[in-house]
Amino acid sequence: MSKSNPPDELNFEDAMARLEEIVSQMDGEQLPLDDMVRSYEEGVRLLKVCRGKIDGARARVERINASLDGSDSAELKPFDPEEEEAPPASAKPRRASSKPKPEEGDSEDDEIRLF
Repeated sequence: MSKSNPPDELNFEDAMARLEEIVSQMDGEQLPLDDMVRSYEEGVRLLKVCRGKIDGARARVERINASLDGSDSAELKPFDPEEEEAPPASAKPRRASSKPKPEEGDSEDDEIRLF
């Protein structure tokens, strides 16, 4: 990913990849204070971009669910994967997430944290 792209023009995956680069640099290197502060500022901007993209995707899913309701009075309802029907046998299986599940006592809020 190019560092010259403004954060607003990045897609979610590129913004997350850059965030991971920043965190790795800050964890693994002895950066001068000014560089560390600049990296932190960039990370905060990228974090806002990621949150905005997640919120936008969530809103789209809620609108899709509302349109599937079939009634004339569409009501937004949160996405609940347990309410979804099982996919047809011909559907491709989803890839398993490589993200570790939170351990007992860990916060399960949907907040993205840099540190």
